[in-house]
Amino acid sequence: MRWLILGVAFALGVAGWSGGWQGAPATGGGTARDGAQLVAALGCGACHTGVAEDEAIRAVAPPFGEGTPILAPAYIFHYLADPSPVRPDIAPARMPSFDLDERQRLALALFVTNDREMRGVDDALRSAQQRHPETDREEGRGLFEALGCASCHLHAEASPRRVAPELATATLRLREEWIERYLADPATVRPAGPRPGEGGQMPDFALAPDEIAAIVAHLRELGQQAARRDGVPPPPWTPLELSPFAMRKAEALLVEKWSCLGCHQLGDDGGRIGPRLDGIAERLRPEYLRSVITDPAALASGTIMPASLERSDRIDLVASYLLRRGGKWSGGEALAHQASPTPPEAAPGAELYRGRCAPCHGPAGKGDGFNAPYLPVPPTDHSDSAAMSLRTDDTLYDGVHAGGWILGKSRRMPAFGPSLSDAEKRELVAYIRALCRCQGPAWAHDGTSPG
Repeated sequence: MRWLILGVAFALGVAGWSGGWQGAPATGGGTARDGAQLVAALGCGACHTGVAEDEAIRAVAPPFGEGTPILAPAYIFHYLADPSPVRPDIAPARMPSFDLDERQRLALALFVTNDREMRGVDDALRSAQQRHPETDREEGRGLFEALGCASCHLHAEASPRRVAPELATATLRLREEWIERYLADPATVRPAGPRPGEGGQMPDFALAPDEIAAIVAHLRELGQQAARRDGVPPPPWTPLELSPFAMRKAEALLVEKWSCLGCHQLGDDGGRIGPRLDGIAERLRPEYLRSVITDPAALASGTIMPASLERSDRIDLVASYLLRRGGKWSGGEALAHQASPTPPEAAPGAELYRGRCAPCHGPAGKGDGFNAPYLPVPPTDHSDSAAMSLRTDDTLYDGVHAGGWILGKSRRMPAFGPSLSDAEKRELVAYIRALCRCQGPAWAHDGTSPG
């Protein structure tokens, strides 16, 4: 699911850029027009789709890398601990806080500085290097990309990523009260990041109440325009009133039968690919939740969440359970996993495997994806030629189509059947064969093609 991470993942504020908007005039009024101007000034479109990708933010955010002014690593190291205003004249553009720890600040300082000889190192930076001797520029580069810093700060070694959730339909998906609370105190909704496994987080822009009101008014106006233009909103739906027995039945379906917890966390159980399911009633509109379970791609283009094979009445039951369950939502801890390189084989299905399968099975198919530690059953090792050679291509195809339960495996392996074409499923089978460097039993195929 593509849940809202409002605002832009601004990166590093350094000399010559404002670290806040202290003393600057307020937007006033909290109108939709004020919100549109603020969204443009903050550069939200540098990361989020659904609003214009305004280049103005890149004109005021300092560039990094070769050919740019030399900056002292110690300055960046300290600045990132508590960004402060430097140029209030460019308000409302500002440097947000990412709440970085010492190691992260060190890694970013090593990456963005052009001072290769590390001039201007002070005692605090030197001590940090002693505590984290393994930290280097490459780690900083990974963070720079994961946090979306390149969306605002130009750097020859990093590319911008406009992958944060779509904003034009935000108020059609999310409750406005939740958006207001979220903008006032951002917390990570999708711990694995907009692209699963690559990390990322929403920083804190220290927005004033009138700024929050203006942004929400603008998002509401965008949502109304999208509804008139595209007919986006799902039909109204009211959650069922559930008896204690129905609540237990829904929980059993969710925990023991369905594959949802392979990607989503509920309480202390479940994966870390998608958003948490706790307190979902505070966040999502009921009709959106019900519809996104049924056919997520229709509402969130590009999502890896598969469409449901379940009966309509069971979808009603589980959606109602999640909305009736209660429990206050709390943000997960941001993960900044770096994407590992894909295998060298030029087999079909590599991109499909990276998006659908690698979060659990690992980029090389070894069953060591970043989500694997959160699953009760270890994901299958697709690189194990001895084991995989015993499985026919049809068996692999069935697992992709209908999920783990059909093979007697974990029910937390989702069914991708409704979301992939027949050709795409066969591409995944071919890629698994490339990972294991093996074929299925000789009796199961003629040796000329998979499947």
